[in-house]
Amino acid sequence: MDDRLIDAPERPNRFARKRGLDFFTTGDNHDYLADEILLLEPGEADAALAAGDTAYDLLRNTARRCLTDPRRLAGLGIPDWCRPLLEWSVENEWDDFLFGRFDLAGGLDGLPLKVLEFNADTCSLLPETGILQPEVLKKNKVKYPAPNNLASSLEARLREIGAARKGTHGLFAHLGYPEDELNVGFLADRASAAGWKQVLTAALPEATFDPDNGLAADPKPERTQRYYYLFKFFPWDWIALEESALWEMLEEMIVNHFVRVVNPAWTMLLQSKGLLAYAWQDNPGHPLLLPTAFDPADLPNPRSGYVRKPVFGRNGENVMVSLDGRRSDATHGGDYGDLPVIYQQLAPFANDREGIRYQLGTFVTPRASALSCRRQDGLILDDDAEFVSLGLTSCR
Repeated sequence: MDDRLIDAPERPNRFARKRGLDFFTTGDNHDYLADEILLLEPGEADAALAAGDTAYDLLRNTARRCLTDPRRLAGLGIPDWCRPLLEWSVENEWDDFLFGRFDLAGGLDGLPLKVLEFNADTCSLLPETGILQPEVLKKNKVKYPAPNNLASSLEARLREIGAARKGTHGLFAHLGYPEDELNVGFLADRASAAGWKQVLTAALPEATFDPDNGLAADPKPERTQRYYYLFKFFPWDWIALEESALWEMLEEMIVNHFVRVVNPAWTMLLQSKGLLAYAWQDNPGHPLLLPTAFDPADLPNPRSGYVRKPVFGRNGENVMVSLDGRRSDATHGGDYGDLPVIYQQLAPFANDREGIRYQLGTFVTPRASALSCRRQDGLILDDDAEFVSLGLTSCR
């Protein structure tokens, strides 16, 4: 592993500041961008891209099956009253998916690629992958960049989505967190580059949801603009479990064609880690999948170790790792402790000499378009992980 790491002493601090991305390079995040670059073999990069395409199709097939089975829907952690909108969304918005990111174990040094989870709804790492990673490679004179068509593929996809309706007015909404705002800004810039007529980024409280008249916000004081497209950076599961009134308003607006939400409601099925358990049931032994179940006793070999995850957890919150299936070897607190959980067999990770684990990511938009990587010591990857820029050892 260490032989494929090269020093990256030239940091893109000035570049990040000029582009309003110094959140990722200063203060508590001053060491967020790793001071090394990871070089992939071209075959490893191709395999990670192919894994994204295969896993996306596989999970979508399982998601359709889950929607027709009330027991599976409950296992996903989705309230039954959400079913009408999810069914409508599958039937009417199946092709509206914009972007997501698979987190992968292995894929380096001969270790098998395995899907850890799918960040299908409001996934992060957009500015790091689309803007900062190319600059890190450029400043450090890396000759061959890893596959990274994130910006161009999003722009192409946004042109396709916008072509469905004249007058492309998009509201890009977030919950006010700095990182979320930067991810939303990256998406909004892609929409502007794709030729959208009106693009506005705003915090959720600045938006008005009116089931009778649609979605509105004020791009300038005392000037209200209506928007047909809502690009949200707050999860469908958060809306369902914490803001049911907003779900009801959005449901009415969506089915009456007052607003089109991206990613659409059916992506809540893909976001649930419970879907991985059902995907394993539907595709036992698939080389990309880890054995996953709702009870550790249902794993083929629980004594080989497993990870317990809440079905809608993020950032490693409420994750527990057991190396032998008997005791807890690592835990992380969080806000998802009351949710249903899944148990996933331990996956092999590439580690450097210091014991730091490397986790690849594959963006799908909706086909695989870019690779990313994070690393961290310990058994649970969380907000303290470093972002590692990716290059190639040779031309593909």
